[in-house]
This record gives sequence, structure tokens and C-alpha cells, in this order.
Amino acid sequence: MTDTVSLTIKIDPALKETLKTLALENQLSLSEEVSQRLHASLLNQPHPAIDSPHTAELALPQEEAQEEPTPQLTNSELKQLRTLLKKGKKKK
Repeated sequence: MTDTVSLTIKIDPALKETLKTLALENQLSLSEEVSQRLHASLLNQPHPAIDSPHTAELALPQEEAQEEPTPQLTNSELKQLRTLLKKGKKKK
């Protein structure tokens, strides 16, 4: 098993419920569900970090890149996440 670290984030309550539901459907913990989805999104579309001008583009270690492919989000799931994220931005 690989080492893990804790990460605390703030997200829209509706997005959290969606992720909980998806985790139950996939028989994963919420943490595993979020981790797999983040990992998959970084493999598909690597982006440079935008919060610091001194951060290099994110690159995954070679051994992680050779692991089993993680399930991709469907178009329906992507649309649902985008909708939830937009709702969260409007509240601010």
C-alpha cells in the first residue's frame, strides 16, 4: 500500500453528497473515490499549478503512471460536477 497524507478541502455540500453516492455505488470510501477521480483527472489533463508562480507542472512518478488505469468520468458525471461547481461559485 502506498503512503497517504491528509488533505482538508472545502466543497459545496451537494458535491459532497454526490461524491458519497458515487463512492457507495463503487464500493469505495469517500476518500478513495475522491483520490481516484483526482488522480484520473491529472493523468488526462495535466495542468500547471495556478496557486504559485514557483510551482512546476505536476508530474506523477513513473511507477504511478504504470498502475491500473482508473475509471474515467462519464460525460454525464462531468456535466453533473460542473453544474455543482458552478452553483458553488454563484453562492460566493
